[in-house]
Amino acid sequence: MTVKKFNSRNSTCSDQYLVQIFENLPDPIFVTDADGNVLLSNSTTAYSMDMSLGQLLKSNLNELVEKGYYNFSHALETVKTKKEIRGEIITNLGMTYSTKSTPILDEYGNVTLVVTCGKQKDKNSDKAKGIDEQRKREIDYLRSYVFNEESVIAESRVMQKTLLTAHAVAQTDSNVLLYGETGTGKEVLAKYVHRHSKRADGPFIVVNCATLPENLVESELFGYKKGAFTGALNSGKVGLFEAANGGTLFLDEIAELPLAQQAALLRVLETKTVRRIGSNVEYKTDFRLVAATNKDLKKLVSNGTFRHDLYYRINIVPITIPPLRERPEDILALSQHFIDYFNAKYSSEFKLDAKTTKSFQQYDWPGNVRELRNIIERNVIINLSKYNEDTLSVIPDIPDKDLLQYDYFKLLGLSGSLKDVVKKVEESYIRYILKKTGGKKGEAAKKLGIHRTILYRKLKEFDRANETESKSKSR
Repeated sequence: MTVKKFNSRNSTCSDQYLVQIFENLPDPIFVTDADGNVLLSNSTTAYSMDMSLGQLLKSNLNELVEKGYYNFSHALETVKTKKEIRGEIITNLGMTYSTKSTPILDEYGNVTLVVTCGKQKDKNSDKAKGIDEQRKREIDYLRSYVFNEESVIAESRVMQKTLLTAHAVAQTDSNVLLYGETGTGKEVLAKYVHRHSKRADGPFIVVNCATLPENLVESELFGYKKGAFTGALNSGKVGLFEAANGGTLFLDEIAELPLAQQAALLRVLETKTVRRIGSNVEYKTDFRLVAATNKDLKKLVSNGTFRHDLYYRINIVPITIPPLRERPEDILALSQHFIDYFNAKYSSEFKLDAKTTKSFQQYDWPGNVRELRNIIERNVIINLSKYNEDTLSVIPDIPDKDLLQYDYFKLLGLSGSLKDVVKKVEESYIRYILKKTGGKKGEAAKKLGIHRTILYRKLKEFDRANETESKSKSR
């Protein structure tokens, strides 16, 4: 559990003890400042709103209410009234809580902190019990296995669910197939599965099938006997299948594996044996396979570029890693993680400024986590060597969004001939300006740069066209 720092003149407890006290309380409790920023909380409060504790500790009460995490904030009212307020709130999970918000005043009578605690009213209902138990189990998992120094960063709910699945699968010895766009962290998740499996003490062998030269795939995977072919090492070579014995073999970009080697891989998975090139001796090998791809293997099976029998062999447990744009809560957490890492690496002290933070959250990250990491490192270096600033104020690799990468035309209902599209855009903009001017046609015409009579004529044309279209649809 993490906690924001806050000052208290009379505090006799360290942050560490406060964290332990709060985390062991069975009911929701949190502390906010006079602006509604969450300073301290426990996991029970977070899961009552279907969010992570990390998310909650970065939140403001106004934002939580606006986004519908719960319907009303008595803590904000307490700041205004400077009095204790009791009431009820309903969370986005449909849970009802009786809450009490108590103000902490300074020597001048101003509110410095608000302590809010809650008690679930419908805790005995089957629905509430189900949600409560499920989230508690998830939090126990996440506390024990996910949020530690070596694991995957997951502030978003969707990534937490992915990690819960990965952790459950890691306890078995089944083959795993990871789906995800380039840069989403498939190798990181594969290492996570290996680290939490019974093979954690064994080797973790990484093979990028896309970078293996086609004429060397077989020798790299199976190894070869001394003198097996021209250019072979005199000592022979152990193949990657053998090297992975007792551990995990991670085949990245498995869709790029040639068909001949796909057949060979299938045989190894079925027989658990390998034979080096030029040798008649078969070696036993026992590894757990984790494969990854950014392609649709079902389509590749349909068009004959991927073997259907191998697909069904490796697709025992499929896990999809969501792209970074679908988990915005992770962007800042990952950014801070990389900032901390590169600060230590380059002996620097950098931080994200407000402008950069906003641009990070608005950007689509087509390169996902890998792109974020590279941009953080590059800009830390740029600022360190060139500008010697303590903020990431220059983000040269984040371009303006290209409107054409989105189907805005479809979104706006624009179709037909160029003349039709231009007319629809023209009407939308004119009506937008009219709305901005409060319906004042003279002011609108001036802003549009046209005569008032032209504006009247165009509005009549728009009304006639819309009426004709409406009649044709009703027939």
